[in-house]
Amino acid sequence: MNRMQAAEQMRRALQMFAASLGEDDALIIASVYPEWDGNSKAYKTGEWVKYGEDAMGDARLYQVLQDHTSQPQWTPETATSLYKRVGVSADGTPKWVQPVGATDAYAKGDIVEYNGKKYISTIDANVWAPDVYGWEVYTEGGSTSSEVVDPQPTEPETPSTSTDNIKDFVQPTGAHDAYAKGDKVRFNGKVYESVIDNNAYSPSAYPAGWKEIME
Repeated sequence: MNRMQAAEQMRRALQMFAASLGEDDALIIASVYPEWDGNSKAYKTGEWVKYGEDAMGDARLYQVLQDHTSQPQWTPETATSLYKRVGVSADGTPKWVQPVGATDAYAKGDIVEYNGKKYISTIDANVWAPDVYGWEVYTEGGSTSSEVVDPQPTEPETPSTSTDNIKDFVQPTGAHDAYAKGDKVRFNGKVYESVIDNNAYSPSAYPAGWKEIME
């Protein structure tokens, strides 16, 4: 098997794995999914496709709502009976997604939906959930409510990163021993935490499925 064949097999394996994910996990690896094809492509209910980019340059992810054969004019953006955009509320506000690091952390002023409410980030490089630190409840018109997360901001406690009892990464042989979201491992001298469920890949084979934890 040559490199191109091996790469194609890996791509297909990743897409098969990605097809089984829920919305939150799918958003984390949106770039893995295939681009929408408007040239008479047969789509099945539940499939994922990416189409266009958001303001930050990230791929917009859509889920197919019903079986159909695509047409150039039925784009995911306009054919709302055929596709549902993932990761946004009904009014288009992006839903909060756990950042995996500084590269996708929220900036000051970013607005998200979280547990049915809108929040605005009050800090840059915000990797915290809206009910933990660094956010205010946002109301329409650009104002913020009196419900403030951490009204007397203090330096947030760093999540526990004790690595004394973390075991070395062992390659899973199937779904029965794959790593769950939140599992920590040692790999090549570093500590990583899985950011997805059913993670059967090493941190080097699929970096998007892991985040490095500083010891």
